[in-house]
Amino acid sequence: RDANPASVAKVISVITKDKNQGRPVPLNTVALLKACSKALGIGPHSALQMAERLYLSGYLSYPRTESTRYPKSFDIASTLQDQLQ
Repeated sequence: RDANPASVAKVISVITKDKNQGRPVPLNTVALLKACSKALGIGPHSALQMAERLYLSGYLSYPRTESTRYPKSFDIASTLQDQLQ
């Protein structure tokens, strides 16, 4: 049923809640391709081309590994510092 354009609604109550949401985990190449295909209907070739354009524009970091786990000996602070130079 269509609403009458002259209709008026009155809000009588508003409830707000704070919600904390963590950052999404980074996608490796395979996960990126799956997400593009499933959610957006984009094929792998197009998805990789778009990812490359986003990377070259500074919007994505370059996926240098397919791993999402790193050894305890991995020195994240030094790695990030190296990227700044």
